[in-house]
Amino acid sequence: MQAEKQTTYTKFAVRGTIIVLLIFLLAAFLGYLVRFVLARNLGVEDFGLFNSIFAFLGLIGAFKSLGFDKALIKFIPEFQHENKKDFIKSSIIYVCVIMLVINIIIITGVYLFSSYLSVNFFHSPKADIVLKILAIAFFLDSFVMAFKFAFQGFKNMVYFSMIDVVRMVIVLSVVLIGVKLNYGLLGPTIAYTITPPILILIFGWILVKKTFPDFFKSKFIFDRDLIKRVSKYSIFVTETSAAAMILYYTDVLALTYFSDLKNVGLYSVALPTAKVLMYFPRAIGGVLLPLTSELWVKGKTKILSAGIESLYKYSIILIVPVVFIMFSFADLLITVLYGEIYILAANSMKILSIGMIFAVLYGININFFAGIGKPQITTKIVYTAAAFNFVANIILIRLIGLEGAAIATTLSYLIMMAIGFMYIKKFIQVEFPIKIWAKIFLIGAIFVVLIWLMKKIIILNIWVKTGVILAISCSIYVFLLFLFRVINFNELKELYYRIR
Repeated sequence: MQAEKQTTYTKFAVRGTIIVLLIFLLAAFLGYLVRFVLARNLGVEDFGLFNSIFAFLGLIGAFKSLGFDKALIKFIPEFQHENKKDFIKSSIIYVCVIMLVINIIIITGVYLFSSYLSVNFFHSPKADIVLKILAIAFFLDSFVMAFKFAFQGFKNMVYFSMIDVVRMVIVLSVVLIGVKLNYGLLGPTIAYTITPPILILIFGWILVKKTFPDFFKSKFIFDRDLIKRVSKYSIFVTETSAAAMILYYTDVLALTYFSDLKNVGLYSVALPTAKVLMYFPRAIGGVLLPLTSELWVKGKTKILSAGIESLYKYSIILIVPVVFIMFSFADLLITVLYGEIYILAANSMKILSIGMIFAVLYGININFFAGIGKPQITTKIVYTAAAFNFVANIILIRLIGLEGAAIATTLSYLIMMAIGFMYIKKFIQVEFPIKIWAKIFLIGAIFVVLIWLMKKIIILNIWVKTGVILAISCSIYVFLLFLFRVINFNELKELYYRIR
């Protein structure tokens, strides 16, 4: 019976992760088409200004929901387990009302100070109108995110991840029209503003008609205990989200203030390109969080421990070659995607790509903490890293510019990963596969050296050469995984059986 249950959860986790990962990658591809179009048509400084405003709104946007939207991921599975449909409906409505009030306050503040910020912080008069319009976009997008997290709570991973795809399709379409009409900065600004109301109409209907068809049949209950539970959880999530936003956007904002918009434009190429690799831990987290919540409530800690240990192993096996490919071909990636004018961003992207390895393991840990109802642990971790990142950015950006920002962020991920390891053992018995990680990094080092040697030796058309190098190096990577006994055929057969 235990083996059958473990097989069921493995099947859900693996299939769910694959589905979410594929859809996220499609959304990432569309997002990079948008970034590609903007980088090519706005110019480095305007591109930097747009991303700087986006970062500023993203930072204050950490408080636009106070974590109530993410609380749905935690409580919907619990209420489903208890068959409390009225509580599910009530929690969704309660979350939306709270966000409405908070967002009105935030958008009012942005409008009052937009003129001052455009001159004294962004150092560009163009920022005023862009800031005001995008503030509306961020306001409306709050409700889109509430629907997204509700889908995640219901474990409907297709709709959860498809929101990002539809979002980027709409944005890309409007951006292309704006480029054609020569709208400049106004094009992407309008694109990001009209997209949220469209998403609200589409996915709001899907939520109440398909995913939760009992929405209108269920009652809205004003329950103080429910409000108290959701609010208490949300406070911790807010603290975590705020710290995460500080960590994510500090680099761009520090570069805006201590450097210039050109460097912001360059970094806005390096960071998002490296963060493509974050779609892997995001896909894991999308499935892991509600699954962890269910297993923890049911007391199935042995299955949970086994799953976490497997994720520690296989996530690194998968992410290491991708990281080292990005590291080895950073110059080519940036030149092809954005043009020679952005080539100075290559070194920053190399540094950030290494940080994504730490981010993958950190992502597993924080989704575990959120799933067991301990978001305060993640709060402590992220605030520690955010404080370090803030200080490191001030020092390193002044000393070495772009690369300083990249180093600060990479070290921050390392700190979060290490502290997460310290905390997770307090809740479940989990063994860290240190020997396996050491073998994988050794194989990864061989992988990088092989790519470097083949780049020197092989003389072909650049695209043919790159294809040949990747085919050979990836084949050798897989061969070395078996040679060093990191994986074996029996293990893969067992995993395949569980998925089937």
